[in-house]
Amino acid sequence: MWFFVLALLASPLLVFLYFELKTSNHRRRLKKFPGPTPVPVLGNANRIGKTPAEILATFFNWWYDYGKENFLFWIGYSAHLVVTEPTDLEYILNSQELIQKSTIYNLLHPWLGSGLLTSYGSKWHKHRKMITPSFHFNILQDFHQVMNENSTKFISQLKKAAAGSSILDFQEHANYLTLDVICDTAMGVPINAMEERDSTIVQAFRQMCYILNMRAFHPFKRSHRIYSMLPEFADFQRTLKTLQDFTYDIIEKRVIALQNGISTTEKDPSMPKKKLAFLDALLSSTVDGRPLTRKEIYEEVSTFMFEGHDTTTSGVSFGVYLLSRHPDIQQKLYQEQIEVMGNDMNRDATFQEIAQMKHLDLFIKEAQRVYPSVPFIGRYCDKDYTINGTVIPKGTTINIPLALMGYNDRVFKDPHHFRPERFLDEKPGPFECVPFSAGPRNCIGQKFALLELKTVISKMIRSFEVLPAIEGLYSRDGRLNTYLGLSPGERLKREAGRHKYDPILSAVLTLKSDNGLHLRLKERVY
Repeated sequence: MWFFVLALLASPLLVFLYFELKTSNHRRRLKKFPGPTPVPVLGNANRIGKTPAEILATFFNWWYDYGKENFLFWIGYSAHLVVTEPTDLEYILNSQELIQKSTIYNLLHPWLGSGLLTSYGSKWHKHRKMITPSFHFNILQDFHQVMNENSTKFISQLKKAAAGSSILDFQEHANYLTLDVICDTAMGVPINAMEERDSTIVQAFRQMCYILNMRAFHPFKRSHRIYSMLPEFADFQRTLKTLQDFTYDIIEKRVIALQNGISTTEKDPSMPKKKLAFLDALLSSTVDGRPLTRKEIYEEVSTFMFEGHDTTTSGVSFGVYLLSRHPDIQQKLYQEQIEVMGNDMNRDATFQEIAQMKHLDLFIKEAQRVYPSVPFIGRYCDKDYTINGTVIPKGTTINIPLALMGYNDRVFKDPHHFRPERFLDEKPGPFECVPFSAGPRNCIGQKFALLELKTVISKMIRSFEVLPAIEGLYSRDGRLNTYLGLSPGERLKREAGRHKYDPILSAVLTLKSDNGLHLRLKERVY
Protein backbone atom coordinates (compact mmCIF):
# COMPACT_ATOMS: atom_id res chain seq x y z
CA MET A 1 0.00 0.00 0.00
CA TRP A 2 2.72 2.43 1.03
CA PHE A 3 4.62 1.54 -2.13
CA PHE A 4 1.74 2.65 -4.34
CA VAL A 5 1.27 5.87 -2.35
CA LEU A 6 4.98 6.71 -2.66
CA ALA A 7 4.94 5.88 -6.37
CA LEU A 8 1.93 8.15 -6.86
CA LEU A 9 3.61 11.01 -4.98
CA ALA A 10 6.91 10.50 -6.82
CA SER A 11 5.39 10.40 -10.32
CA PRO A 12 5.26 14.20 -10.87
CA LEU A 13 8.87 14.50 -9.69
CA LEU A 14 10.01 11.72 -12.02
CA VAL A 15 8.22 13.32 -14.98
CA PHE A 16 9.81 16.65 -14.10
CA LEU A 17 13.29 15.11 -13.88
CA TYR A 18 12.76 13.27 -17.19
CA PHE A 19 11.97 16.45 -19.11
CA GLU A 20 14.70 18.45 -17.36
CA LEU A 21 17.34 15.84 -18.26
CA LYS A 22 15.99 15.44 -21.79
CA THR A 23 16.13 19.21 -22.37
CA SER A 24 19.47 19.92 -20.69
CA ASN A 25 21.50 18.85 -23.74
CA HIS A 26 19.27 20.96 -26.00
CA ARG A 27 19.84 23.99 -23.76
CA ARG A 28 23.58 23.40 -23.72
CA ARG A 29 23.76 23.33 -27.51
CA LEU A 30 21.85 26.61 -27.78
CA LYS A 31 23.64 28.44 -24.95
CA LYS A 32 25.41 30.87 -27.33
CA PHE A 33 22.10 32.63 -27.98
CA PRO A 34 20.97 35.29 -25.49
CA GLY A 35 17.43 35.28 -24.17
CA PRO A 36 15.27 35.44 -21.06
CA THR A 37 16.12 32.88 -18.37
CA PRO A 38 13.62 30.01 -18.44
CA VAL A 39 12.03 28.59 -15.31
CA PRO A 40 11.28 24.88 -14.80
CA VAL A 41 8.20 23.46 -16.57
CA LEU A 42 7.00 26.84 -17.95
CA GLY A 43 10.17 28.00 -19.68
CA ASN A 44 9.34 31.64 -20.51
CA ALA A 45 5.61 31.08 -21.04
CA ASN A 46 4.85 32.97 -17.82
CA ARG A 47 6.45 36.13 -19.23
CA ILE A 48 5.39 36.16 -22.86
CA GLY A 49 1.94 37.66 -22.34
CA LYS A 50 -1.70 36.58 -22.18
CA THR A 51 -3.08 38.17 -25.35
CA PRO A 52 -1.78 38.47 -28.93
CA ALA A 53 -1.19 42.19 -28.37
CA GLU A 54 0.86 41.54 -25.22
CA ILE A 55 2.83 38.78 -26.96
CA LEU A 56 3.77 41.11 -29.82
CA ALA A 57 4.93 43.78 -27.35
CA THR A 58 7.01 41.17 -25.47
CA PHE A 59 8.77 40.11 -28.68
CA PHE A 60 9.73 43.71 -29.37
CA ASN A 61 10.97 44.18 -25.79
CA TRP A 62 13.12 41.06 -25.90
CA TRP A 63 14.49 41.97 -29.32
CA TYR A 64 15.45 45.39 -28.00
CA ASP A 65 16.94 43.94 -24.79
CA TYR A 66 19.19 41.58 -26.75
CA GLY A 67 20.61 44.16 -29.13
CA LYS A 68 18.24 43.45 -32.04
CA GLU A 69 20.10 40.19 -32.63
CA ASN A 70 18.90 36.59 -32.75
CA PHE A 71 17.58 35.44 -29.37
CA LEU A 72 16.15 32.32 -27.75
CA PHE A 73 13.10 31.71 -25.58
CA TRP A 74 11.35 28.59 -24.28
CA ILE A 75 7.71 27.60 -24.13
CA GLY A 76 7.75 24.75 -21.65
CA TYR A 77 10.50 22.47 -22.92
CA SER A 78 10.22 23.64 -26.52
CA ALA A 79 13.04 25.86 -27.83
CA HIS A 80 12.16 28.84 -30.02
CA LEU A 81 14.94 30.70 -31.82
CA VAL A 82 14.00 34.16 -33.12
CA VAL A 83 16.13 35.00 -36.17
CA THR A 84 16.50 38.49 -37.67
CA GLU A 85 20.13 38.36 -38.85
CA PRO A 86 19.98 38.66 -42.70
CA THR A 87 22.81 36.19 -43.36
CA ASP A 88 21.06 33.56 -41.24
CA LEU A 89 17.74 34.31 -42.91
CA GLU A 90 19.37 33.84 -46.30
CA TYR A 91 20.38 30.30 -45.33
CA ILE A 92 17.00 29.44 -43.77
CA LEU A 93 14.79 30.86 -46.52
CA ASN A 94 16.96 29.54 -49.36
CA SER A 95 17.19 26.04 -47.92
CA GLN A 96 15.58 23.24 -49.95
CA GLU A 97 15.51 21.03 -46.83
CA LEU A 98 14.53 23.30 -43.94
CA ILE A 99 10.99 23.76 -45.27
CA GLN A 100 8.84 22.10 -42.59
CA LYS A 101 6.57 24.72 -41.05
CA SER A 102 6.47 25.28 -37.28
CA THR A 103 3.92 23.45 -35.15
CA ILE A 104 1.51 26.41 -35.03
CA TYR A 105 0.53 25.50 -38.60
CA ASN A 106 -0.87 22.19 -37.28
CA LEU A 107 -3.94 24.19 -36.27
CA LEU A 108 -4.75 24.60 -39.96
CA HIS A 109 -4.75 20.88 -40.79
CA PRO A 110 -8.43 20.16 -39.97
CA TRP A 111 -9.51 22.82 -42.48
CA LEU A 112 -6.69 22.96 -45.05
CA GLY A 113 -5.31 19.45 -44.76
CA SER A 114 -1.82 19.15 -46.26
CA GLY A 115 -2.13 21.82 -48.93
CA LEU A 116 0.70 24.00 -50.15
CA LEU A 117 0.85 26.07 -46.95
CA THR A 118 1.15 23.17 -44.52
CA SER A 119 2.79 20.34 -46.51
CA TYR A 120 6.51 19.69 -46.86
CA GLY A 121 8.90 17.23 -48.44
CA SER A 122 8.11 15.54 -51.75
CA LYS A 123 4.41 16.50 -51.76
CA TRP A 124 5.19 20.17 -51.25
CA HIS A 125 7.80 20.23 -54.05
CA LYS A 126 5.46 18.54 -56.53
CA HIS A 127 2.42 20.66 -55.70
CA ARG A 128 4.41 23.89 -55.73
CA LYS A 129 5.64 23.10 -59.24
CA MET A 130 2.11 22.18 -60.32
CA ILE A 131 0.40 25.30 -58.91
CA THR A 132 2.94 27.94 -60.00
CA PRO A 133 1.43 28.32 -63.52
CA SER A 134 -1.91 29.25 -61.91
CA PHE A 135 -0.44 32.69 -61.18
CA HIS A 136 0.72 33.31 -64.73
CA PHE A 137 0.42 36.84 -66.11
CA ASN A 138 -2.62 35.96 -68.25
CA ILE A 139 -4.54 34.38 -65.37
CA LEU A 140 -3.78 37.35 -63.11
CA GLN A 141 -5.47 39.56 -65.68
CA ASP A 142 -8.62 37.43 -65.36
CA PHE A 143 -8.39 37.78 -61.59
CA HIS A 144 -8.01 41.55 -61.98
CA GLN A 145 -11.43 41.78 -63.61
CA VAL A 146 -12.96 40.17 -60.51
CA MET A 147 -11.02 42.53 -58.23
CA ASN A 148 -12.27 45.56 -60.14
CA GLU A 149 -15.89 44.42 -60.06
CA ASN A 150 -15.87 43.75 -56.32
CA SER A 151 -13.94 46.95 -55.57
CA THR A 152 -16.60 48.98 -57.40
CA LYS A 153 -19.30 47.35 -55.28
CA PHE A 154 -17.18 48.02 -52.18
CA ILE A 155 -16.86 51.74 -53.00
CA SER A 156 -20.65 52.04 -53.40
CA GLN A 157 -21.18 50.51 -49.97
CA LEU A 158 -18.57 52.75 -48.36
CA LYS A 159 -20.26 55.86 -49.76
CA LYS A 160 -23.37 54.92 -47.79
CA ALA A 161 -21.48 53.89 -44.64
CA ALA A 162 -19.36 57.07 -44.61
CA ALA A 163 -22.22 59.52 -45.23
CA GLY A 164 -22.29 62.52 -42.91
CA SER A 165 -18.61 62.18 -42.01
CA SER A 166 -19.37 59.01 -40.05
CA ILE A 167 -16.45 57.25 -38.36
CA LEU A 168 -16.16 53.69 -39.65
CA ASP A 169 -14.01 50.69 -38.83
CA PHE A 170 -12.37 50.09 -42.20
CA GLN A 171 -10.87 46.77 -41.08
CA GLU A 172 -14.38 45.39 -40.56
CA HIS A 173 -15.58 46.48 -44.02
CA ALA A 174 -12.45 45.23 -45.83
CA ASN A 175 -12.94 41.74 -44.42
CA TYR A 176 -16.05 41.19 -46.54
CA LEU A 177 -14.52 42.67 -49.69
CA THR A 178 -11.52 40.34 -49.63
CA LEU A 179 -13.76 37.36 -48.89
CA ASP A 180 -15.81 38.10 -52.02
CA VAL A 181 -12.68 38.48 -54.14
CA ILE A 182 -11.05 35.26 -52.97
CA CYS A 183 -14.15 33.07 -53.35
CA ASP A 184 -14.79 34.49 -56.80
CA THR A 185 -11.21 33.92 -57.97
CA ALA A 186 -10.54 30.59 -56.24
CA MET A 187 -13.75 28.86 -57.31
CA GLY A 188 -15.67 31.36 -59.41
CA VAL A 189 -18.48 31.42 -56.87
CA PRO A 190 -19.78 34.79 -55.65
CA ILE A 191 -20.95 34.45 -52.05
CA ASN A 192 -21.93 38.15 -51.85
CA ALA A 193 -20.27 38.62 -48.48
CA MET A 194 -20.46 42.42 -48.70
CA GLU A 195 -24.24 42.29 -49.13
CA GLU A 196 -25.12 39.19 -47.13
CA ARG A 197 -22.85 39.45 -44.11
CA ASP A 198 -25.03 37.22 -41.96
CA SER A 199 -25.24 34.30 -44.39
CA THR A 200 -24.12 30.90 -43.12
CA ILE A 201 -21.08 30.55 -45.38
CA VAL A 202 -19.88 34.13 -44.81
CA GLN A 203 -20.07 33.71 -41.04
CA ALA A 204 -18.33 30.32 -41.31
CA PHE A 205 -15.29 31.88 -43.02
CA ARG A 206 -15.22 34.68 -40.46
CA GLN A 207 -15.64 32.33 -37.50
CA MET A 208 -12.95 29.91 -38.68
CA CYS A 209 -10.36 32.68 -39.04
CA TYR A 210 -11.26 33.92 -35.56
CA ILE A 211 -10.97 30.43 -34.03
CA LEU A 212 -7.57 29.82 -35.62
CA ASN A 213 -6.18 33.12 -34.36
CA MET A 214 -7.50 32.57 -30.83
CA ARG A 215 -6.21 29.00 -30.60
CA ALA A 216 -2.80 30.01 -31.93
CA PHE A 217 -1.83 32.02 -28.84
CA HIS A 218 -3.52 29.76 -26.27
CA PRO A 219 -1.01 27.07 -25.15
CA PHE A 220 -3.67 24.53 -24.12
CA LYS A 221 -6.10 25.07 -26.98
CA ARG A 222 -3.30 24.37 -29.47
CA SER A 223 -3.56 20.72 -28.42
CA HIS A 224 -6.27 19.02 -30.47
CA ARG A 225 -6.83 16.50 -27.67
CA ILE A 226 -7.48 19.18 -25.06
CA TYR A 227 -9.45 21.38 -27.47
CA SER A 228 -11.73 18.48 -28.41
CA MET A 229 -12.83 18.23 -24.77
CA LEU A 230 -13.88 21.89 -24.51
CA PRO A 231 -17.51 23.04 -25.01
CA GLU A 232 -16.50 25.34 -27.90
CA PHE A 233 -15.22 22.37 -29.94
CA ALA A 234 -18.76 21.60 -31.13
CA ASP A 235 -19.00 25.07 -32.72
CA PHE A 236 -15.64 24.52 -34.40
CA GLN A 237 -16.84 21.21 -35.86
CA ARG A 238 -20.03 22.78 -37.23
CA THR A 239 -18.07 25.65 -38.80
CA LEU A 240 -15.56 23.24 -40.33
CA LYS A 241 -18.34 21.08 -41.82
CA THR A 242 -20.02 24.14 -43.36
CA LEU A 243 -16.78 25.13 -45.11
CA GLN A 244 -15.98 21.60 -46.23
CA ASP A 245 -19.47 20.96 -47.61
CA PHE A 246 -19.46 24.27 -49.47
CA THR A 247 -16.08 23.68 -51.11
CA TYR A 248 -16.64 20.05 -52.04
CA ASP A 249 -20.05 20.93 -53.52
CA ILE A 250 -18.51 23.54 -55.83
CA ILE A 251 -15.76 21.14 -56.90
CA GLU A 252 -18.27 18.40 -57.75
CA LYS A 253 -20.41 20.78 -59.82
CA ARG A 254 -17.40 21.81 -61.85
CA VAL A 255 -16.23 18.23 -62.35
CA ILE A 256 -19.66 17.17 -63.63
CA ALA A 257 -19.80 20.14 -65.98
CA LEU A 258 -16.40 19.30 -67.44
CA GLN A 259 -17.23 15.62 -67.78
CA ASN A 260 -20.39 16.45 -69.71
CA GLY A 261 -18.40 18.75 -71.99
CA ILE A 262 -20.61 21.77 -71.34
CA SER A 263 -20.02 25.02 -69.52
CA THR A 264 -21.04 25.44 -65.91
CA THR A 265 -23.27 28.34 -66.82
CA GLU A 266 -25.21 26.20 -69.30
CA LYS A 267 -25.72 23.43 -66.78
CA ASP A 268 -26.46 25.65 -63.79
CA PRO A 269 -27.60 29.23 -64.55
CA SER A 270 -26.84 30.24 -60.95
CA MET A 271 -23.14 29.66 -61.53
CA PRO A 272 -21.09 32.67 -62.68
CA LYS A 273 -19.87 33.16 -66.23
CA LYS A 274 -16.28 33.92 -65.22
CA LYS A 275 -13.55 31.40 -65.86
CA LEU A 276 -12.76 29.26 -62.80
CA ALA A 277 -9.05 29.86 -63.35
CA PHE A 278 -7.59 28.41 -60.16
CA LEU A 279 -10.03 25.52 -59.81
CA ASP A 280 -9.78 24.75 -63.55
CA ALA A 281 -6.01 24.58 -63.30
CA LEU A 282 -6.24 22.07 -60.45
CA LEU A 283 -8.82 19.93 -62.24
CA SER A 284 -6.62 19.69 -65.33
CA SER A 285 -3.33 19.15 -63.45
CA THR A 286 -1.52 15.90 -62.76
CA VAL A 287 0.94 14.72 -60.12
CA ASP A 288 3.09 11.66 -60.83
CA GLY A 289 1.11 11.16 -64.03
CA ARG A 290 -2.31 11.00 -62.35
CA PRO A 291 -5.09 13.57 -61.83
CA LEU A 292 -5.44 15.14 -58.40
CA THR A 293 -7.85 13.47 -56.01
CA ARG A 294 -10.90 15.38 -54.76
CA LYS A 295 -9.17 15.73 -51.39
CA GLU A 296 -6.02 17.22 -52.95
CA ILE A 297 -8.12 19.70 -54.95
CA TYR A 298 -10.07 20.61 -51.82
CA GLU A 299 -6.85 21.18 -49.84
CA GLU A 300 -5.33 23.53 -52.41
CA VAL A 301 -8.53 25.51 -53.04
CA SER A 302 -9.11 25.92 -49.29
CA THR A 303 -5.48 26.96 -48.78
CA PHE A 304 -5.78 29.60 -51.49
CA MET A 305 -8.98 30.95 -49.90
CA PHE A 306 -7.44 31.14 -46.42
CA GLU A 307 -4.15 32.70 -47.51
CA GLY A 308 -5.80 35.08 -49.95
CA HIS A 309 -8.46 36.34 -47.57
CA ASP A 310 -7.18 37.02 -44.05
CA THR A 311 -3.77 38.29 -45.14
CA THR A 312 -5.21 40.58 -47.83
CA THR A 313 -7.72 41.99 -45.35
CA SER A 314 -4.77 43.03 -43.21
CA GLY A 315 -2.83 44.56 -46.13
CA VAL A 316 -5.76 46.56 -47.51
CA SER A 317 -6.89 47.74 -44.07
CA PHE A 318 -3.53 49.03 -42.87
CA GLY A 319 -2.77 50.55 -46.27
CA VAL A 320 -5.93 52.67 -46.28
CA TYR A 321 -5.47 53.48 -42.59
CA LEU A 322 -2.00 54.87 -43.34
CA LEU A 323 -3.55 57.14 -46.00
CA SER A 324 -5.71 58.68 -43.26
CA ARG A 325 -2.68 59.53 -41.12
CA HIS A 326 -0.37 60.83 -43.89
CA PRO A 327 -2.23 63.41 -46.03
CA ASP A 328 0.90 64.60 -47.85
CA ILE A 329 1.61 61.09 -49.09
CA GLN A 330 -2.05 60.59 -49.96
CA GLN A 331 -1.98 63.76 -52.08
CA LYS A 332 1.11 62.55 -53.93
CA LEU A 333 -0.62 59.25 -54.68
CA TYR A 334 -3.73 61.10 -55.85
CA GLN A 335 -1.66 63.14 -58.30
CA GLU A 336 -0.22 59.93 -59.68
CA GLN A 337 -3.74 58.61 -60.20
CA ILE A 338 -4.58 61.72 -62.25
CA GLU A 339 -1.45 61.29 -64.37
CA VAL A 340 -2.13 57.60 -65.07
CA MET A 341 -5.92 57.59 -65.35
CA GLY A 342 -6.43 60.83 -67.28
CA ASN A 343 -9.80 62.58 -67.30
CA ASP A 344 -11.99 59.62 -66.31
CA MET A 345 -11.16 58.91 -62.68
CA ASN A 346 -14.32 56.86 -62.09
CA ARG A 347 -13.48 54.02 -64.49
CA ASP A 348 -11.59 50.87 -63.58
CA ALA A 349 -7.81 50.98 -63.85
CA THR A 350 -6.50 48.46 -66.36
CA PHE A 351 -3.92 45.81 -65.53
CA GLN A 352 -1.32 47.84 -67.43
CA GLU A 353 -2.26 51.11 -65.67
CA ILE A 354 -1.87 49.49 -62.25
CA ALA A 355 1.67 48.52 -63.29
CA GLN A 356 2.43 52.19 -64.08
CA MET A 357 1.61 53.40 -60.54
CA LYS A 358 5.17 53.52 -59.21
CA HIS A 359 4.43 55.69 -56.16
CA LEU A 360 1.60 53.34 -55.18
CA ASP A 361 4.02 50.42 -55.42
CA LEU A 362 6.48 52.17 -53.08
CA PHE A 363 3.63 53.07 -50.71
CA ILE A 364 2.56 49.43 -50.39
CA LYS A 365 6.15 48.29 -49.81
CA GLU A 366 6.48 50.80 -47.00
CA ALA A 367 3.08 49.83 -45.57
CA GLN A 368 4.17 46.18 -45.51
CA ARG A 369 7.41 47.17 -43.80
CA VAL A 370 5.64 48.76 -40.84
CA TYR A 371 2.49 46.59 -40.83
CA PRO A 372 3.33 43.24 -42.49
CA SER A 373 0.20 41.19 -43.15
CA VAL A 374 1.94 38.06 -41.82
CA PRO A 375 3.84 39.10 -38.68
CA PHE A 376 5.67 35.81 -38.08
CA ILE A 377 6.66 32.79 -40.15
CA GLY A 378 8.22 29.65 -38.73
CA ARG A 379 10.27 26.59 -39.55
CA TYR A 380 10.72 23.38 -37.57
CA CYS A 381 14.12 21.70 -37.45
CA ASP A 382 13.40 18.06 -38.32
CA LYS A 383 17.13 17.35 -37.89
CA ASP A 384 20.28 19.23 -36.88
CA TYR A 385 21.05 22.15 -39.20
CA THR A 386 24.33 24.06 -39.37
CA ILE A 387 23.57 27.71 -40.10
CA ASN A 388 26.65 29.83 -40.79
CA GLY A 389 28.78 27.66 -38.52
CA THR A 390 26.26 27.30 -35.70
CA VAL A 391 24.46 23.99 -35.14
CA ILE A 392 20.74 24.39 -34.51
CA PRO A 393 19.63 21.10 -32.94
CA LYS A 394 16.73 18.96 -34.04
CA GLY A 395 13.45 19.94 -32.36
CA THR A 396 14.13 23.69 -32.39
CA THR A 397 11.48 25.98 -33.80
CA ILE A 398 12.83 28.91 -35.82
CA ASN A 399 10.67 32.04 -35.70
CA ILE A 400 11.18 34.72 -38.35
CA PRO A 401 9.55 37.91 -37.01
CA LEU A 402 8.62 39.97 -40.07
CA ALA A 403 6.92 42.45 -37.72
CA LEU A 404 10.26 43.18 -36.02
CA MET A 405 12.48 43.31 -39.07
CA GLY A 406 10.88 46.47 -40.48
CA TYR A 407 12.01 48.42 -37.40
CA ASN A 408 15.68 47.50 -37.58
CA ASP A 409 17.47 50.86 -37.62
CA ARG A 410 20.61 49.19 -38.98
CA VAL A 411 18.67 48.57 -42.20
CA PHE A 412 16.10 51.39 -42.22
CA LYS A 413 17.04 54.92 -41.21
CA ASP A 414 14.57 56.32 -38.70
CA PRO A 415 12.23 53.32 -39.02
CA HIS A 416 9.35 55.19 -37.31
CA HIS A 417 9.22 57.66 -40.17
CA PHE A 418 6.73 56.55 -42.83
CA ARG A 419 8.60 57.31 -46.04
CA PRO A 420 7.79 55.24 -49.17
CA GLU A 421 10.76 56.72 -51.07
CA ARG A 422 13.15 54.89 -48.75
CA PHE A 423 12.83 51.87 -51.05
CA LEU A 424 14.50 53.94 -53.75
CA ASP A 425 17.13 55.50 -51.49
CA GLU A 426 18.05 52.76 -49.04
CA LYS A 427 17.36 49.66 -51.13
CA PRO A 428 17.31 47.00 -48.40
CA GLY A 429 18.90 43.66 -49.21
CA PRO A 430 16.84 40.68 -50.38
CA PHE A 431 16.75 39.19 -46.86
CA GLU A 432 16.43 42.41 -44.86
CA CYS A 433 12.76 43.02 -45.68
CA VAL A 434 10.71 39.96 -46.68
CA PRO A 435 6.97 40.62 -46.09
CA PHE A 436 6.14 37.80 -48.55
CA SER A 437 8.99 35.58 -47.33
CA ALA A 438 11.73 34.62 -49.80
CA GLY A 439 13.40 31.63 -51.37
CA PRO A 440 11.68 28.43 -52.54
CA ARG A 441 8.93 28.72 -49.91
CA ASN A 442 8.03 32.34 -50.56
CA CYS A 443 4.37 33.34 -50.92
CA ILE A 444 3.21 31.85 -54.20
CA GLY A 445 0.31 34.28 -54.31
CA GLN A 446 2.25 37.50 -53.70
CA LYS A 447 1.56 38.86 -57.20
CA PHE A 448 -2.12 38.18 -56.65
CA ALA A 449 -2.03 39.91 -53.25
CA LEU A 450 -0.14 42.95 -54.52
CA LEU A 451 -2.50 43.29 -57.48
CA GLU A 452 -5.50 43.25 -55.15
CA LEU A 453 -3.93 45.77 -52.77
CA LYS A 454 -3.09 48.13 -55.61
CA THR A 455 -6.50 47.76 -57.25
CA VAL A 456 -8.42 48.51 -54.05
CA ILE A 457 -6.19 51.31 -52.77
CA SER A 458 -6.05 52.97 -56.20
CA LYS A 459 -9.84 53.03 -56.35
CA MET A 460 -10.06 54.28 -52.75
CA ILE A 461 -7.73 57.21 -53.49
CA ARG A 462 -9.71 58.19 -56.59
CA SER A 463 -13.08 57.86 -54.83
CA PHE A 464 -12.38 59.43 -51.43
CA GLU A 465 -10.20 61.74 -49.47
CA VAL A 466 -9.28 59.42 -46.60
CA LEU A 467 -9.37 61.29 -43.28
CA PRO A 468 -8.44 60.37 -39.70
CA ALA A 469 -11.28 59.41 -37.36
CA ILE A 470 -10.84 62.64 -35.41
CA GLU A 471 -9.47 65.87 -36.88
CA GLY A 472 -5.92 66.42 -35.66
CA LEU A 473 -4.89 62.75 -35.59
CA TYR A 474 -2.60 63.26 -38.57
CA SER A 475 0.96 62.08 -38.07
CA ARG A 476 3.54 64.73 -37.27
CA ASP A 477 6.52 64.97 -39.62
CA GLY A 478 5.63 61.61 -41.11
CA ARG A 479 6.07 59.81 -37.79
CA LEU A 480 4.05 56.66 -37.22
CA ASN A 481 1.67 56.51 -34.29
CA THR A 482 2.78 52.96 -33.56
CA TYR A 483 4.72 51.97 -30.44
CA LEU A 484 6.61 49.11 -32.01
CA GLY A 485 10.38 49.02 -32.17
CA LEU A 486 10.84 51.50 -29.32
CA SER A 487 12.71 50.82 -26.11
CA PRO A 488 10.40 49.70 -23.27
CA GLY A 489 10.83 53.08 -21.56
CA GLU A 490 10.05 55.09 -24.71
CA ARG A 491 7.07 52.87 -25.45
CA LEU A 492 5.55 53.43 -22.01
CA LYS A 493 5.87 57.21 -22.43
CA ARG A 494 4.23 57.09 -25.85
CA GLU A 495 1.44 54.78 -24.69
CA ALA A 496 0.50 57.25 -21.98
CA GLY A 497 -0.65 59.57 -24.76
CA ARG A 498 -2.40 56.88 -26.82
CA HIS A 499 -5.66 57.99 -28.42
CA LYS A 500 -8.61 55.60 -28.40
CA TYR A 501 -8.42 55.43 -32.20
CA ASP A 502 -4.73 54.50 -32.26
CA PRO A 503 -4.52 50.82 -33.26
CA ILE A 504 -3.71 48.14 -30.71
CA LEU A 505 -1.74 45.72 -32.83
CA SER A 506 -2.39 42.02 -32.42
CA ALA A 507 -0.16 39.45 -34.11
CA VAL A 508 -0.94 35.78 -34.43
CA LEU A 509 -1.41 34.27 -37.88
CA THR A 510 -2.12 37.68 -39.41
CA LEU A 511 -1.66 41.26 -38.22
CA LYS A 512 -4.83 42.95 -37.00
CA SER A 513 -5.84 45.87 -34.80
CA ASP A 514 -7.73 44.68 -31.72
CA ASN A 515 -9.70 47.93 -31.57
CA GLY A 516 -10.26 48.26 -35.33
CA LEU A 517 -8.89 50.78 -37.81
CA HIS A 518 -11.11 53.84 -37.67
CA LEU A 519 -11.26 56.64 -40.22
CA ARG A 520 -13.59 58.93 -42.18
CA LEU A 521 -14.16 59.21 -45.90
CA LYS A 522 -14.94 62.35 -47.88
CA GLU A 523 -16.26 61.56 -51.34
CA ARG A 524 -14.40 63.17 -54.22
CA VAL A 525 -16.56 64.97 -56.78
CA TYR A 526 -15.48 65.18 -60.42
